[in-house]
Amino acid sequence: MSEESDLEKAHAQLIEQRRLIIEALAKGAQTDENIERLLKYQSAIDVLYVLMAEDEDEEEEEED
Repeated sequence: MSEESDLEKAHAQLIEQRRLIIEALAKGAQTDENIERLLKYQSAIDVLYVLMAEDEDEEEEEED
């Protein structure tokens, strides 16, 4: 299994977890814990975007 597919799987899981937390917040479960979870999920998603972009750049350089 490639590293890229692992990153994509992790990304999909984090997106789903973020969606669930947003739904909970929308339903009134606006606890500090849920807000903190949302921020952590978003931070992790942002990191994955950077890692995936770096992988794409490396692949393009290898092709050149």
